[in-house]
Amino acid sequence: MRARLLVACFVWFTAAAAAPAEPVRLEAAPVELVPGRPEVRQVGRLQWRGGLHLKSPDRRFGGYSGLERLPDGRLVAVSDLGHWLVFRPVFDMDGRLVGAIDGEIEPLKDEAGRPFKRKLQADAESLRRERDGGFLIGFERDHRLLRYAAPGAPGKRVDAPADLASQPGNGGIESIAAWPDGRILLISELARSDGGDLKAWLRARGQWHELSYVLSGEHQPTDAVVLPSGDLLVLERRYGLFASQGARVIRVPAQRVVPAGRLYGEVLADWEPSMTVDNMEAMAIGRGPRDGPDAGAVLLWLMSDDNKNPLQRTLLMLFRIE
Repeated sequence: MRARLLVACFVWFTAAAAAPAEPVRLEAAPVELVPGRPEVRQVGRLQWRGGLHLKSPDRRFGGYSGLERLPDGRLVAVSDLGHWLVFRPVFDMDGRLVGAIDGEIEPLKDEAGRPFKRKLQADAESLRRERDGGFLIGFERDHRLLRYAAPGAPGKRVDAPADLASQPGNGGIESIAAWPDGRILLISELARSDGGDLKAWLRARGQWHELSYVLSGEHQPTDAVVLPSGDLLVLERRYGLFASQGARVIRVPAQRVVPAGRLYGEVLADWEPSMTVDNMEAMAIGRGPRDGPDAGAVLLWLMSDDNKNPLQRTLLMLFRIE
């Protein structure tokens, strides 16, 4: 009896660890940059290239806090509810975003290849693809960094700053940026430095160094990417019970991203409530196709976290950086 029980447990564990991604039906409704004004196609220095309100009948869908673009053009997102979402964006003849197809969903897994069972362990808030092709994910509540060889693979705990665990429970690493030379930047959502800025950490030449991110107004950073120039783009959102929704993108010069540095820069774009906006938490960057109106252009993707709230939306937006 005991032997049969052990065999059954082994079979269950193996099946759970090796469970493939499941197809998920995506519904994509176009949205305008400013509702009712399709002629408005510019916000700051970003050119509107289309937007979608994404939905799915799958109960697991939603809560996306990290986004990355794959070399084959697909997008991969992580949910703070503990799963991966991979899908392919669809464009019209003018290069505008018009749809999303080939959706797949699968659970985030621990080091043993088992899906996380509790929100405490599954709360993924940031995602970035590293130079070797692997993925680095920042988790909050149980603050840690895990590296994944590919979506669906087991996570592997990696070296992290010594004081990472001291962040507020629901205010951890919302932003990860990665440079081609291997440097990694982390920005906390709520942890403060002695000077009142947000805590940030830079990994360079195998060591973590402290630096800080300068706050301005009611906005807080929720994601970051690196431009081809080496400059940093930071997505900030304004969201809360007593604040109107808003978002902006900040460009931080590369020379400020150094150990003990203070990160601040210029506003490239600023969304106010008259524009289409929600709880913007995820950002990715890529190049336009070899031919077409966006050939060689730097394209910026933004995605919102709907918090599984029926009054909110999962928005996917595409911009060309002017």
